Amino acid sequence: MHSRFVTIAGYKIHVLEAGTGPLVLLLHGFAGSAEDWRPTVAAVANMGYRAMAVDALGFGRSAKPGDAPYSLALMARIYTGILDQCGVTQATLIGHSMGGKYALATAVLHPERVNGLVLVASDGFVEASRLTMAGGWPLVGQAILWLSAQPRVVRMLLTAAFADPERHLTAEILERGRAALMGKDNRRALTALSRQYAATDLGLTGLRTRLGELTMPTLLVWGESDQVFPVEACGYVARSEIPKAHLVILPHCGHFPQIESPRLFQGALAGFLAGLG
Repeated sequence: MHSRFVTIAGYKIHVLEAGTGPLVLLLHGFAGSAEDWRPTVAAVANMGYRAMAVDALGFGRSAKPGDAPYSLALMARIYTGILDQCGVTQATLIGHSMGGKYALATAVLHPERVNGLVLVASDGFVEASRLTMAGGWPLVGQAILWLSAQPRVVRMLLTAAFADPERHLTAEILERGRAALMGKDNRRALTALSRQYAATDLGLTGLRTRLGELTMPTLLVWGESDQVFPVEACGYVARSEIPKAHLVILPHCGHFPQIESPRLFQGALAGFLAGLG
């Protein structure tokens, strides 16, 4: 497994990749990075695919501009640009949480480039909160980021994201979560992203109304104990709005199936990928 940088649309994007074969892109959630997918990248590579986890613009080791036109269209352009640089016409997209709505946007805007979708506890099926929208206000946004980066707050938020935090919430995960909210570059990018939230929301951009256009096979994976995007409020809704979507609910699992239930998650993923031919 190795990391490298590619330049897409003028932005430096970091990827973590392994394996050879059909291309599979893995997109992380908010305040996450490609590192969150490291075990899954290895597993997908062992299945016979070229697995590539991507640090989204503004996150991880990718560029963190404060003046970028953050939008679903830009994210989709970056991911299709990666396909172009890899010399392939199509790829399977796996998106977790925020990465799920980025994957959906790419599939809606560039359906010919996506041969399969895997949405893991995906964002995109809830209304934006006032707090989320307020994060784009300079002073309010900085205050929210400062508070969110405090160790006790990070622990509280991540504890709620796991069904069994004592077993799965490691010091490494806690530190990665806190680091993603710290530092001048991270805060500048996150504030800019929040300021342009309307352009990154499936509902506000009108892309959610187009989900019925999707024709590629889609796997939905949700933890039955997800408190971030509960399966009752989001998973079942996603299944009803996306044609050909199959929903798998993992028992005793929260918002991170790939971390909390890796065996079951990878098993579902292997079956789905094999079925794409």
